[in-house]
Amino acid sequence: MILITSYFSFPSEQLGFDAAFELAIEAGADDVVDGGDEIEIIAPVEVFKTISDALHARGVSPDESGLRLIPKQELDLSVDATLSLMKLIEAIEELDDVADVFHNVRLTEEALAALEEA
Repeated sequence: MILITSYFSFPSEQLGFDAAFELAIEAGADDVVDGGDEIEIIAPVEVFKTISDALHARGVSPDESGLRLIPKQELDLSVDATLSLMKLIEAIEELDDVADVFHNVRLTEEALAALEEA
């Protein structure tokens, strides 16, 4: 099962975490993530415009904003199976008619290390 959410990402130099947190929660966001240089806001689809308007009113220009598909349940695969899946996803993404590919596989540290080596 997949959940559709609103997603915003912007540099923390445009708006500090505390101010972004307050703005996002007042606008109806579910989560605000402090990634150091980037702040991410995750919210229900219904408040996308509200958050977008609030950010623009504060002079924030998101690097990324839009709707995202987020899995409700992630799947754990072996490292080999994860590598095979990621190769398949890469091949699908190279197709001209494909805009985005979504999956619900949890990428472990081991799998990410193996991907870097491949």
